[in-house]
Amino acid sequence: MRHDLNRPRALVEAEPLPAELVGRLADQAIDRYEQLTRDGHPAGEALSPPVEDPKAVERAADRAVTEFEQAAGERDWTVARERVRQLAADAIGLYVEGYAYDYDREQARAAAVLECLEGEAARAEVYQPPPDIKVPAPAARGEPLREGGER
Repeated sequence: MRHDLNRPRALVEAEPLPAELVGRLADQAIDRYEQLTRDGHPAGEALSPPVEDPKAVERAADRAVTEFEQAAGERDWTVARERVRQLAADAIGLYVEGYAYDYDREQARAAAVLECLEGEAARAEVYQPPPDIKVPAPAARGEPLREGGER
């Protein structure tokens, strides 16, 4: 199949997003989440302990996706919106979860971004098709067939 040079090519599930874009997306999603949950307080104040707000996660992830898509014009590839949205939501969830492990704000952010980076990098391994294993027929292996066609 020939690729149309005028349209970006869609990344398949086994192709990870570039690391710098994953890091930027995760940071943007966390920033948006903080903005939505801090209720006018300076960064970090409303996140001790962090607020778990599913609606804020959705809104922050949607904003991060929009920003990601706006920057897409510079690339010769594209990726499914839902995949980007899920990555943004995962980053926020990992960030909030970091507090459960007694991380401070920066440690929680760094751990969330790192886990997102590792997850994207693992796509090439996780989504590899299984090896094509062909088992020869019994006669080809030199085994005699039993009566009734059984081995």
